[in-house]
Amino acid sequence: MALGRLRGSARRRQPAYPAHWEADIPLRDGSAAHLRPITPGDADALQTFHRGQSERSRYFRFFAAKPELSPSDLETFTQVDNVNRVAFIVEISGALVAVARYDRVGPTEAEVAFNVADSLQGRGLGSILLEHLAAAALENGITTFVAEVLPQNKQMLSVFADAGFDVRRTYDDGVFQVDFAITPTARSVEVIAERERRAEARTTERLLHPASIMVVGASRERDRIGARVIRAILDSGFDGPVHPVNPEAWEIAGLRAYARVRDVPGPVDLAVLAISPEKCIRIVPDLAAAGVQGIVVLSGGFADAAERGRELQRELVATVRAHGLRLLGPATLGFFRNGGENPLNVSLIPRTGQAGAVALAAQSSALSAMVLAAADERGVRLHEFVSAGNRADLSLNDTLQHWEDDASVDLIAVALESVGNPRKFTRIASRIAQVKPLLVLRPPGVDDQAPPGHQVRPSALPRAALDQLLEAAGVIQAKTVDHLMDMVDVFAREGTVNGTRIGLLSNSPGLGAALRGAAEDLGLSIAHENLRVPVGADRRLIPRAFTSMAGPGHADIIVVGILDPMVGDLLEVAREIEVLARNSAVQVVMVVVAPEERMRPLREAAAESASMPPVFSIPSRAMGAVWGLVRFAQRRITVLDGVDRVDGTDAAAARAVITRHLGDEPVRLDAEDTAELLGAYGIHVLPSVHATGPEEARAAAEEIGYPVALKLADGPLRHRTDLGGVRLDITSPQHLDAVLADMRRTLPAAADSFIVQAMAPPGVSTVLTMREDPSLGPVLAFSIAGDATSRLGDIAYGIPPLTPESALALIRRPAAAGKLFETIGGHRPDTPALQDLLVRAAALIHQHPSLAQVELNPVMVGADGVSVIDAAVTVQRTPNRLDSLRRTLLPSS
Repeated sequence: MALGRLRGSARRRQPAYPAHWEADIPLRDGSAAHLRPITPGDADALQTFHRGQSERSRYFRFFAAKPELSPSDLETFTQVDNVNRVAFIVEISGALVAVARYDRVGPTEAEVAFNVADSLQGRGLGSILLEHLAAAALENGITTFVAEVLPQNKQMLSVFADAGFDVRRTYDDGVFQVDFAITPTARSVEVIAERERRAEARTTERLLHPASIMVVGASRERDRIGARVIRAILDSGFDGPVHPVNPEAWEIAGLRAYARVRDVPGPVDLAVLAISPEKCIRIVPDLAAAGVQGIVVLSGGFADAAERGRELQRELVATVRAHGLRLLGPATLGFFRNGGENPLNVSLIPRTGQAGAVALAAQSSALSAMVLAAADERGVRLHEFVSAGNRADLSLNDTLQHWEDDASVDLIAVALESVGNPRKFTRIASRIAQVKPLLVLRPPGVDDQAPPGHQVRPSALPRAALDQLLEAAGVIQAKTVDHLMDMVDVFAREGTVNGTRIGLLSNSPGLGAALRGAAEDLGLSIAHENLRVPVGADRRLIPRAFTSMAGPGHADIIVVGILDPMVGDLLEVAREIEVLARNSAVQVVMVVVAPEERMRPLREAAAESASMPPVFSIPSRAMGAVWGLVRFAQRRITVLDGVDRVDGTDAAAARAVITRHLGDEPVRLDAEDTAELLGAYGIHVLPSVHATGPEEARAAAEEIGYPVALKLADGPLRHRTDLGGVRLDITSPQHLDAVLADMRRTLPAAADSFIVQAMAPPGVSTVLTMREDPSLGPVLAFSIAGDATSRLGDIAYGIPPLTPESALALIRRPAAAGKLFETIGGHRPDTPALQDLLVRAAALIHQHPSLAQVELNPVMVGADGVSVIDAAVTVQRTPNRLDSLRRTLLPSS
């Protein structure tokens, strides 16, 4: 690719280093690398890289044989201003393996060039570099990339063509001239998400499916971690080579032991570390040299310990990624895989149970142990289990994307104490929930403070915000470990339901009443019930009652409640119900109240046979599991993939307003700039004039035209009609004088500065607030205006961009939203206009991360449109969004 036309002097003063562009990146094969802006100190590494390239690669880059870069070249390429000239390098194991740059050639246009090491071509580096260059260019006001590419350079042409942008190519004088707008499109966002999904799924797949393993810290002492894990590997039936590493042993568990990692015959895919934190860090280069691709760190003492441990964890992750490796843990319980051609247990769990179709994940060792114990108690059959530990590198997001396309997995359950990237989690969840149930437990209180070892960005939003976003993504949320595993048991045995009609069958009216009450507490309704079926007297009555209720049009789920008659065989009853359910189109859940000695055969049969119906002894737990079946059947998924493109918007005009005020400290825009910014997205605020004193207020009212509204300009009473800070429907100068006199009398400390505004048509008063949350990214909060609403937290939360359908779902969520769908005085609020406002507001906050907060309060929803009565906008330069349009790995904890 041609060097292009450089602008500016390479000898100008070096600007501040843009640290926010630096990132660890995931490669296509599941490995990692480090990307950062170039510096003058990289000249020698750049020369070494250039010399190591093939003649063909150098020719593609410079259109000429160029065996070496001149000192002038090196100065030009390494001294950039990070505005008009930007360059990124990629490093693996300390070596420079790729470089990309842009040079501005016009006000909004830049020429780009790439060079990737021959040995790493085909691993996705070109496309990742393009994403990061585009993000930096957009930040600097560049919207178009141009390039010159030789026809033979098909790989670079593919990078541009496959990026999802609208690429134009012209052929002139033996060279392709390429240009394309880098503003995100629906296609480019889809491409990035799909590439990210494949890379992260591949990362987890490589780690969970090694062909060979070494255990560093293996031990002969039976109760040591290194002994337990090597015993688990061998007992699982793993058929690949296993290499213990211990400098003080010749043999461990019947296997030859090695004193050092470098002595192990390679290559080795997976390294399991049960050694001190400091040794874990020191050993990484040797592991990379041995061909290791993934590392499992069972050891604690990292961020789960004191500040020194957090420093060690950051150093470990940085070292692992710098060598292109990936890490599970630290402080993980490990993972196991049941069934298949090569089962494997790389964990501290001695009992993995039977193989099934359930994928289970958890974070800390304690929570992992709890969910596994609950699964074992119910006989849940697991396909795979992963404990993320401190999730310093690999997170549950990576694991979910691995299970998303795994045909062996019918159900996914996750227990998590923190969410490092909530926006990405909900995006992945929305895809999974379209095809298979995703059950999530967030234990109460985990949002107040992240568990030891978990690094999270703080959120200013309540727990309800993430709960609502998970629900919108189709996630079924559990309340406790028992609730999670009860639902897993029912889904695993019964599958998903075809409808939501619940039938209740019982031999006891009292037990039936308890089941009905538990259902009502959960918001479930019983479609059909029969609570007087004899059990034990005549066995024929049971199939008759069940068959009748399971008939077409009656029930989709039948809850069978049995109060033990102390005669007959309960196991035979359960098996008969199992056969009946299997031959019908219904799912069945049993609740049996009986002494332990009569319950034991039921539990043992359930553990042995996956076809046995789930059996509970407590009505509320049975209905809690049924609730999960119903919620999955009722789910309405908001798919978060995609990019917002709304007619009648001007992103460049909005960006110009923001740029005028952007800095590290928050700046509140004045009324004129606020109106200009919102107007760029088709959001118009009612005309208003700021007035100081009565005379200016009278003049403003004359200018706007009566009727007008008068409100205090500042302070907590600005929106409070009930407390006298807002006076409405002022119809004349005399009326205005009377209102001014009353406000000065009742609110003397505040009544010197006013806002005079045109009156909005009558309607329902609502509030829309948008903020850039450090954890969740851009978030919308919608509510019906009023003190009671704010005090009771009756607020709906959503993640942009919004479609009209997702906007309507957001509008319907608040408990007080009924006002928006009632006809009052012959008029109905114009909810389509409110939908359009939400879609536009969502596009605004989504496309401009520097909008720290936008508040439209109130928004009056009338019969013929909406009126934005007041608006407040705060801008501030913000950290990188966790889920941006460039592929990165989360920063190490």
